[in-house]
Amino acid sequence: MSFANKILTEDLAPLRERILHHPLWQGIEGGTLEVERLKLFALQDWWLVREAYRLDALAIAGASDLATQELLLEKLIPKKGGYKLLLDFGAALGLSQADFDEVEPLAGCMALTNFFYWMLTYGSAPEKIASVSASEDIFIQICARVGPALVRHYGLTPAQVEFFTLHDQIREAVEPVDRNLLEAYQSEEDRRKITRAVRLSHEFEVMFYDTIMSQPV
Repeated sequence: MSFANKILTEDLAPLRERILHHPLWQGIEGGTLEVERLKLFALQDWWLVREAYRLDALAIAGASDLATQELLLEKLIPKKGGYKLLLDFGAALGLSQADFDEVEPLAGCMALTNFFYWMLTYGSAPEKIASVSASEDIFIQICARVGPALVRHYGLTPAQVEFFTLHDQIREAVEPVDRNLLEAYQSEEDRRKITRAVRLSHEFEVMFYDTIMSQPV
């Protein structure tokens, strides 16, 4: 969560590096990840993406003032339709709509999903913002590398990997909003809570990717 570095009360760079250079992404960048495991990622990520609107709606509903609600709506707008691009990516790998309709979450995927729901239901205002924003921020950084690698090593077209490359546009829209949302929370207690939310978000993210890599395909 690079935009929050000045807010965090501990160094989370090593944890962030574990995500950015996870074997899942290194395999894609090197062209060594099996296509079947790539399909597994697409299906499991679909489970998360399918929940995204509900998660955003919870964040908006839980905001204490109209100004914050409007900022959260600004974050939602550039993400509209992104799920369709993930379906297109899956189709390019040979997955059908039925495959996506029947997907069941692996433990790491369910754990990450439940973390977001728990935090948006029970977390403080800064924790709600930081927990989801941390995941969005780091996935945007991952997509910048993964999109071109999928074209380079897996014979996909730029249109087929647009789910990943679209995140460049999403970044331009959400990063300024996240900064505005978090700048109101500068007390030591708020900073501690934000740090905990970011750390947990990253740890559950690692768990998600570990599950993808450990599952037999």
